[in-house]
Amino acid sequence: MPIQSEWRTFTGANGDIRAYVAAIEPVTEPRPTVIVIQEIWGVDAHIQDVAQRFAAAGYVAIAPDLFAENGVRPNELNEEMLKEVKSFLHSIPHPAWFNPDAREAEISKLPNERQETMRAALNTLFGFLDPSKSEMFVNILKAAADYARNTYEKTKNMTVTSVGFCLGGALSAALAVNDQNHTGAVVFYGRPPKERIDEIQCPILGFYGGNDPNITNLIPAFEEEMKKLDKSFEAIVYPDAQHAFFNDTNPTYNARYARDSFAKALTFLNQVTAE
Repeated sequence: MPIQSEWRTFTGANGDIRAYVAAIEPVTEPRPTVIVIQEIWGVDAHIQDVAQRFAAAGYVAIAPDLFAENGVRPNELNEEMLKEVKSFLHSIPHPAWFNPDAREAEISKLPNERQETMRAALNTLFGFLDPSKSEMFVNILKAAADYARNTYEKTKNMTVTSVGFCLGGALSAALAVNDQNHTGAVVFYGRPPKERIDEIQCPILGFYGGNDPNITNLIPAFEEEMKKLDKSFEAIVYPDAQHAFFNDTNPTYNARYARDSFAKALTFLNQVTAE
């Protein structure tokens, strides 16, 4: 059966929400939802492809556009500009990404006609990554979960799980904290929550790279806290994997670990949605 995908807009508590939705059609019965949560690159071609993979496995995949405020994405972060931003950032040293002065020094090496648009795009992008935006992102994701459980005809009254990558990985865990009806969360190389861990009601499965210490070094403490609270958390660390090993459009992609983690994620989702 073919996978159908579309951009849909629905209303949450704080305004309109734009999301990419993928599902096998035609299927008449409601199916469980997997909320696919973007990386820094937005709901790009890769995240859309990931959503289609989960749709092909029998879920309805919903990927909310976290950069769209009230359903509209800033022009500085349109699809073509995000491709340019990704190419630019992968061409400079990684420490410069998050250092405004170092980033500006790299921008100044671009042709004059590209500097201003790149500067505006990067300022907008990294503005979205400010910790103050996390509550807004969680509210968007909660609204998407509510829409799936209560309104959307393809998923109404069915379970809702999440799978997130990097920024989205942290938000997948945050959704487990903030959505008491959540059924399961998969985290790909995302920072674990530091607060309200006792409020997590669903199992969490995490995938991490051994060569990604900024993230992986945070996991043992979270694992210990989850164990202390008698909550379900499994961490799988691939010894020589780097950050973003699942993203096949990234230079850090690892086909072996991507294949293994996807299979394990599907097994986990099948288990938690069957309970």
